[in-house]
Amino acid sequence: MNWFITDKSPYQHYTLYKGPKELIYAQSFEEIIAINAASGKVSWRFPSDWNSDLGSLVGADGTYYILGYDYVKHLSSTVYQADILRFSSSGEATTFKNIKLQTKSFFEDGALFDFYHTGDSEGNYIVLTDKGLQSIRKDGSTNWMLNTISMKDRALDLNNIMGLSADSNGHIIVDFTDAKAVLNTSGNIIRVEDYNQMKARPVSYSDIDSKDGHGGYYILDDRAATLQDLDFKTRKLKWSYSMNQYEKAAGISLFSGSFATDNKGNVYFGANNGNVYSLDYNGKPRFTLSVGSRVISYPDIVSVNDSLTVISVNNNIICLQKKSK
Repeated sequence: MNWFITDKSPYQHYTLYKGPKELIYAQSFEEIIAINAASGKVSWRFPSDWNSDLGSLVGADGTYYILGYDYVKHLSSTVYQADILRFSSSGEATTFKNIKLQTKSFFEDGALFDFYHTGDSEGNYIVLTDKGLQSIRKDGSTNWMLNTISMKDRALDLNNIMGLSADSNGHIIVDFTDAKAVLNTSGNIIRVEDYNQMKARPVSYSDIDSKDGHGGYYILDDRAATLQDLDFKTRKLKWSYSMNQYEKAAGISLFSGSFATDNKGNVYFGANNGNVYSLDYNGKPRFTLSVGSRVISYPDIVSVNDSLTVISVNNNIICLQKKSK
């Protein structure tokens, strides 16, 4: 163990987000904390009420965004007005006021809804508003606004967005029901493809998210409480790990939401009793960490690099460091 933080309240809860370099953001019920994973020192902290958080994310450049619920106004059944809190990795705090979010409701009463936002590699905040897809600079001014995205045979309806993300290479990816558009940070369209074109293209190993780094990829099945490593080319099983009969009888289950890998292919995953498990790419156990807690919950796991892993279980934040040989 490299370092740990324990809140005085046993009912506290931390949610972890990976920042740039070795920075970790930890969101508690009352505040957001930025921690240097190598040293365990708190770089900065700001009040931030988890109960009034509609959505948090880390942009491609490491900026932390929170959509606050305290001052949300329902302008219509599909448009919400809200403030966006922006925290740079250095701790500079900015608030974007009165952003009009275009939402997608799943029920007529609007009790369950979704909205789309991300942060690009240059520190701009990208959000779907009632006027279109908007890029907001660090100072709150508009970088660009996009009303339509055109294909050869039709225009894509921004109201049909199914996903919005950005990567560290300066790409903004807009997913629709039947197509995908890739923009640059200036709002220019790099390419637009429908899914029929994309399906016809062979999938490469680099496209896989949960790689073992040795020609395989991981699948964690929550229901079966099983982790499998499959060969990418043959789809044959390389190895499998599952809870033993005593753990299953005790009601212990795994959760794919706590799944993480590092670039060595080591895999990390958690169980609902707070346990954290790690295996190497051959399926050999590396460690099992048990953290006592009064509240049953799954752990948050962030693989910072090959040697540092940060884990939160309710009111505890723990950093594990691989021993040097």
